Amino acid sequence: MGSLQMAAMQPQPVVLSLLTVGVLSLLSFAVYRLTFHPLAKYPGPVLAKLTSFYKVYHAYIGDMHLDMERCHQQYGPFVRYGPDDLIVNTVEGFHDIYGPGKMTKKGPSYATHGGRGNLIGVQDKKYFARLKRIFSQGFSDSALRDHEPKVQKQINIFCDRMEDEQALEDGSSGWTLAKNMSKWCNYLTTDAVNMVVFSTSWDLLTSPENRGVSECLATAVRIVGISHQTRWLYKFKLGPVLFPHLIGSLLGLKRHTLGILAASNKARQENPDIKDVFAQFINAEDPATGAVLGPDTVRLNSATLIIAGSDTTSSSLAAIFFYLARDPEAYAKVVNEVRSTFPTAASIRAGAELNSCVYLRGAINEALRMSPVVVQPLWREVESPGATIGGEFIPAGMVVGSGIYSLHHDPVVFPDPYRFDIDRWVEGTPEEMKIRQHHFAPFSVGPRQCLAKNFAMMEMLLTMANVVTRMDFKLPEGDAAKVGAGGKDQGWAREREGEFQMKSWFTSHVNGPLITFKKRQLA
Repeated sequence: MGSLQMAAMQPQPVVLSLLTVGVLSLLSFAVYRLTFHPLAKYPGPVLAKLTSFYKVYHAYIGDMHLDMERCHQQYGPFVRYGPDDLIVNTVEGFHDIYGPGKMTKKGPSYATHGGRGNLIGVQDKKYFARLKRIFSQGFSDSALRDHEPKVQKQINIFCDRMEDEQALEDGSSGWTLAKNMSKWCNYLTTDAVNMVVFSTSWDLLTSPENRGVSECLATAVRIVGISHQTRWLYKFKLGPVLFPHLIGSLLGLKRHTLGILAASNKARQENPDIKDVFAQFINAEDPATGAVLGPDTVRLNSATLIIAGSDTTSSSLAAIFFYLARDPEAYAKVVNEVRSTFPTAASIRAGAELNSCVYLRGAINEALRMSPVVVQPLWREVESPGATIGGEFIPAGMVVGSGIYSLHHDPVVFPDPYRFDIDRWVEGTPEEMKIRQHHFAPFSVGPRQCLAKNFAMMEMLLTMANVVTRMDFKLPEGDAAKVGAGGKDQGWAREREGEFQMKSWFTSHVNGPLITFKKRQLA
């Protein structure tokens, strides 16, 4: 009996064989990736060379832009950031990856972005060109002129809320209670983009009922940023398993989106002549082929615009408030320029006069430089037979990308890169300005750059011009002034008090700043 029990306790030969094969396979796999892989010569974190979950982790905690910056400081301009992934931190490499006519295409992770008809996720270049020719009509110069009154209306509501007299502090000499600008800017941009796309909105500026959608939007972007790092999360449907606490927000966003689509359809039945982006997409033809889009493709991309057009512009506006409130000299330049150009808010219009406000544009550009909207690399797959990127030949099938945060903080091009300085965009020789612009890519570059960048710039210019014409703003007293700022207790690269802190959830996610306002008494 004892010998039988001992025999039963011994590992079976089959089990031992399987374990041995498994261990040897893993070792062989690791040796290949570290030694014989086409990217083996490039330095980088060992874990990143072995598994994509290195990227997934940093996307999940939201510090990918800082980790890439750390890697470039440690390893140099070419860093292996995944088994098949290389991040490049040279301006030549950046333009080789994203510029027009390059031998790169959207990487395999873009299959997670909602299907073939999604402009953001489509990988086929010819099909993308067709979609772009149609969708760009919704953001042409003439279309922007049609959109402007809707945007202005939401900005007026936003300004009314900022100078809300019911929020006055006792003994505050007319200054309001502090408001969290990341929240209020998100309410503004979400309502504005909904009105422009669907001619209806969730009324976030005026009613708290639907404000939970802001968190749903942020979570959706976070999930995109995580799934963007590896196609395996999407292919094997691992997202709900690994991140179940995030999935509920997606369901909430779907419910809100279906609601606004229903409201838009109802408005269209009552008034078939409504002019908005949705209507333009439905009626637009490809000028090259005469093709039109199907209703499902129109709905998919219109809904995508809600996410892309709200979360991105709102974080940029919050950054502008953060930096101007901390820089009295820059604030005074912007205020004096705008108020001397536009005597009243009613006189503010998009166009040459607004574009002539060089300090206002400088403030926007500098905020976009320091706090770029997209803070994860936009991965591109190298096409056959390979491509030279930043002077390095990269084999076909490899995935490459650049971090805009690192590009924007090059100390050679932008001395003292972590200091907010609007004069970078106003002063300098033509050659210096050309170099700065070449390194400046808040909306990316090339054929895949943001389709609605002119709309976003118009919205930011109009918003800030209206705000400084109607009111003054400043930081509140005490610890409330620190919201959104870095600090010594916040970890590596987050200790700079003058830098607006971001989480890199595909696009940047921010909190703050807290700002207090005072209505101007105009004659």
